[in-house]
Amino acid sequence: MSRTAQHKNDTFKLVQSEGDLQDILAVLCGNLNVAGCIPSNTAPGSADPVKCEVVEAAPPVGTVKTRYLHDVDNDTKSRLYSGPSVIASITGASLSEAHNAIRQVRYSSRWLDFPRTPPIKRTRDGEIDAALRLLGYVGYWRRLPERPTLAAYLNDRTGVERDHPCVVFLSTHCVAVSGGVFCDVFSRGIVIDIDEAEGRRKKVSRVLVLTKRIAPSRIASKESVSKAKKARANSKRDQLFREAIKAETGATRIRITPNEVFVILPDQAGWHWLGARDSVEEQILEPQRDGRLRGNTDEAAAYRVAMGY
Repeated sequence: MSRTAQHKNDTFKLVQSEGDLQDILAVLCGNLNVAGCIPSNTAPGSADPVKCEVVEAAPPVGTVKTRYLHDVDNDTKSRLYSGPSVIASITGASLSEAHNAIRQVRYSSRWLDFPRTPPIKRTRDGEIDAALRLLGYVGYWRRLPERPTLAAYLNDRTGVERDHPCVVFLSTHCVAVSGGVFCDVFSRGIVIDIDEAEGRRKKVSRVLVLTKRIAPSRIASKESVSKAKKARANSKRDQLFREAIKAETGATRIRITPNEVFVILPDQAGWHWLGARDSVEEQILEPQRDGRLRGNTDEAAAYRVAMGY
């Protein structure tokens, strides 16, 4: 028996023995996962031939899209600065989200309590790295002590750097490069062909290569805090929370911001920082024996009941 005849005979036996539509499709279309085929809506036992529809395979979890950048979505009234623009172009986040990620790196969540939102202009290398990590992008640094020109660096790239998005630090600013596309402030946040990039004679000092995706972190914004604050205002739970803090600490006055709790104690003249709001609330809702707040007052118990504990 020839190899072709033997193959057809084996295929017929497999279809007969299994009798399962998925196995039939596997025989006719090959490995569905590898080939990228999915079965059409053909009912089992139908006389119509089985068809395969070719679909684009989804990229594996944790991978970075190569040879691709985003146009910067400037949803702010601010001009473009290189650090936030590069972050927005690589991640696809809006410019305001890139600004908030840098603020969170620079000031932590305390910036939400500032009377004015701190502007973001110049950024340090480590801040860009940390902001990208908050947005779910990680990689590695490569120093270039020989300081090649941008044109020479782009021509000499090899391996991962040739395909993956990179933050390239020049003598005056940073730019985003991925494969054959380029984005920076001089392109006004628009992705252009790498051959059209300006400043090709500028020196490259270091490169941050983004190689992996991780779960992004939550980045707070003034808008989200404002909505949460309005929802909490004059609510019964908020009042019970205040009463629980007062009973637990003996404070004469209490001030609660979206992120922190301050009290004035009887033996002190000024405000005393009690802790982060989440931490204080956790100590009341889930009291620990060695915690600063024991959670054993009636007011604390009432707050736990109101919160469903």
